[in-house]
This record gives sequence, structure tokens and C-alpha cells, in this order.
Amino acid sequence: MSTSDEKLSQAIALARNILRQEAETLLALAEGLDAAFWTCAQLISRCEGLVWVTGVGTSAAVAQRFAHILSSGGTRSMFLHPSDGLHGHSGVLAGDDLLIAMSRGGESSEVNRLVAIANQRGVTTVAFVHDTASSLAKACQHVLPIPSKQEYELMGVLATTSTVAFSAMCDALAGVILEARGYTLKEFIKTHPGGAVGKRFHERTDT
Repeated sequence: MSTSDEKLSQAIALARNILRQEAETLLALAEGLDAAFWTCAQLISRCEGLVWVTGVGTSAAVAQRFAHILSSGGTRSMFLHPSDGLHGHSGVLAGDDLLIAMSRGGESSEVNRLVAIANQRGVTTVAFVHDTASSLAKACQHVLPIPSKQEYELMGVLATTSTVAFSAMCDALAGVILEARGYTLKEFIKTHPGGAVGKRFHERTDT
């Protein structure tokens, strides 16, 4: 076997290992769903104010995506960066709002400080967190545990499997909320008229 063939084989083996770990995590996540999931879905769907989603680093990317998905599905939602929140933007938070704080370890100081402000304002707070004994979990009024198996990490610092778990949990919540609300294609088109998606559905309804 040539050196290039060996490198190819090693790369494929590593990639398969990573994908299998992530697949196993998602299966375990599905089996572990409990009442905390349903409580979170109800909090989001019944929120009379805005649903704010926050996080830093990789969690911020997942939080932004979740806020977008919720908004596309008719739930008024926005991403709030904790650093912006600590520099005046927390003024947007109101008592009828919901703040979802995402953090794998639950010890991000910026996120935890924003949660403290939200609690003071009477905002309902929910922690999406891996470590249920963390400061974030203790600070929030509700906790949605998102466990993940041992993940492959680049130099021990880049989260991979946990990111997949957090994103998948958000997808599951969005799906349940849409189903419970009876959200229709006609409503979706109103919030998503642009791009190839909007064009395709407009063409379908015009025929």
C-alpha cells in the first residue's frame, strides 16, 4: 500500500469514527427525552413576548440558527449576543420574554451574567446545557439537559459531537412546536418569500 493510500485509509477511518460517535449521540439523545423537553416546547410556544436565544463561541452559532428556525416557523425570536447584552442591549429584555441560554459547560461568564440580568427583569430563563450541575443550570428557572458522548475534539478545544446534539435538539423542538401550532405552508410562505424556497412554493400555489 502506498503512502497516499495509507493516508486515505486513515482519513476515512477517522471520519467514520467521528460520524458514528455523532450518530450514537443522537440515538441516545432521542431515547433520553423526557418531560423537560415538553416543558421547554410549551414555554416557547406559549411565550407572549420575544424568545431570545444566547450563547458564545460555537454555542452562539447554534443559538443564531435556532432563533432563525423559530422565526421562520412563526415564533418571534431573536439572537442576543451576551457581550452586547452586557453593554446595553439587555435593555430589550422584558418580563413577558423568554431567554434560552446555550452552553455546553455552563460556565461562560458572559452568558451567566446575562441570565442574571434577565432573572432580575422577570424574564423566564431556560438553560440548554450539557452539565446540569453547572452555574448556568443553577441560575436558570428551567433546564433542558443535552447530553453527548465523548467527542472528537481538535486539539481538545473544538466541540463537535456536542454541537450536533445541541442543533438536533433545537430541530426537534422546532418540529414539535410547528406541529402543535398547526403551522401551515401558507403561513410559512409569508415569512419566507425570498430565495429558491420562496420561489418554489409560490410557483406551487400559483398553479
